[in-house]
Amino acid sequence: MINTWDDKAYAAHSMKGHGSLELSQDEQQVYNALATNTVGRNRMIEFVVPGKTGKSFTVNKGQIVRITCHEDSQVADLNLFNRDHPEECFSSSQTRAVHGCHLTTGDRLWSHPIYQRPMMTIIADTVPRPRRDHGAISHDLLFGMCDEPTHFRRTGQHSLPNCRDNLTAASAELGLAPEDIHDPFNIFMVTGINDDGLLFYVAPDCKQGDYIELYAEMNCDCAVSACPGMSSGPNPGGLKIEVFET
Repeated sequence: MINTWDDKAYAAHSMKGHGSLELSQDEQQVYNALATNTVGRNRMIEFVVPGKTGKSFTVNKGQIVRITCHEDSQVADLNLFNRDHPEECFSSSQTRAVHGCHLTTGDRLWSHPIYQRPMMTIIADTVPRPRRDHGAISHDLLFGMCDEPTHFRRTGQHSLPNCRDNLTAASAELGLAPEDIHDPFNIFMVTGINDDGLLFYVAPDCKQGDYIELYAEMNCDCAVSACPGMSSGPNPGGLKIEVFET
């Protein structure tokens, strides 16, 4: 016998008392106002992550993070941790189960299935979303991060820059161990699944100045890698990180 849940039953189980999986109309209006009314913002943090490197930063509940392509296309691998309880971290599988394989405005970044809470909500996304073959589109939850073994298998070279090393070094600044690094939210990365059921990526649709904004639903420690891999396109240009108080 196959056991199935309807949407309401799944939502009740998944949220554990935290409400609907989708944003209400009132919530959508609030987030849209936060994204469009930028006059009242106060920039708290601003820095550039050069291509092929990583960096950590912190965000308080209620603040907005803007991640921008600094010079040209660039994939950003993002890890999130609850600053007050770092064992609660971002879960790509949980987020994928709620919103699908690619995210955009109105979607949330959910925490580990033990907790299943929204960590951040995407409130703005300027990246074009053209229809590609096999449904390839921006802001990926399918791939993991590039690492030393992956690059060695592909090139036969050791010690090439990679996202796992970048995120490990960045997370160490937050007091986290290599074992704490988890599958990322691959911002700007364009991916799909081909007819053979295999994952693929193509050059990003983002250009210099394109950004995504995320509203922090809890105090977060963040680690980001300006991906050194080929998914960032032929001329990766690093990332600009800004954190705003609203």
